[in-house]
Amino acid sequence: MEFPRQSKIPIQQIIQYLTQLMTPGRSVLVGIDGGAGSGKTTFSHWLAEKLKETIIPISVIHTDNFYFPSAERENSQFPLATVSDIDWTRLRDQVLVPLRSGAPARFQLYDWPADCLKDWMTIDVGGIVIIEGVSVTRNELSDYYDLRVWFSCPRDIRISRLLRRGDTSAAEIEHWMPSEDDYIAFRSPEGTAHLIVDSTAEMTTLDGNGWYATRWSPPGIT
Repeated sequence: MEFPRQSKIPIQQIIQYLTQLMTPGRSVLVGIDGGAGSGKTTFSHWLAEKLKETIIPISVIHTDNFYFPSAERENSQFPLATVSDIDWTRLRDQVLVPLRSGAPARFQLYDWPADCLKDWMTIDVGGIVIIEGVSVTRNELSDYYDLRVWFSCPRDIRISRLLRRGDTSAAEIEHWMPSEDDYIAFRSPEGTAHLIVDSTAEMTTLDGNGWYATRWSPPGIT
């Protein structure tokens, strides 16, 4: 269903939808996509905290763990990166495919300071797994998710947030943004999202004020 602008995120409906999908030996997968600085990570952890109240196991995975080492990137300038430097095939093969088929996920983490793949992590079958980051709902991965979320926020606001945050240089932002623009323009991830969140305003409280839903249309619900 489409929501009027400024409708609060239907968090209880989201929780109910996800928990109803839980069955023994099954992982429920949530993909949270959107531009850099749109609020994906903050929302992912907020949603995880809300879901923990149901006593269901919750895991959060970030695409920051799935970058190619710089020697394998199209442009090997470290630490500069683009959307194409995210190894989505590794995310698919080590996380999405195993969990969807009822097997544990075991994946290697990209270590940014060392610029290499380093530690391994395992996520057991069962529970809700949130995967967040730019391009996680790309066409090649979208069908693996039970719920796809898109964070909608103007580019200039996102850049301002990234600069204020202080962990991303202006050079990194300038290098990154064109590839993100191409991803959004040519992949149209917003069009396949079940939940669209307008994050133009900052999140101001723990109950989610500041974010609004403009679409809530999970599979099987009309």
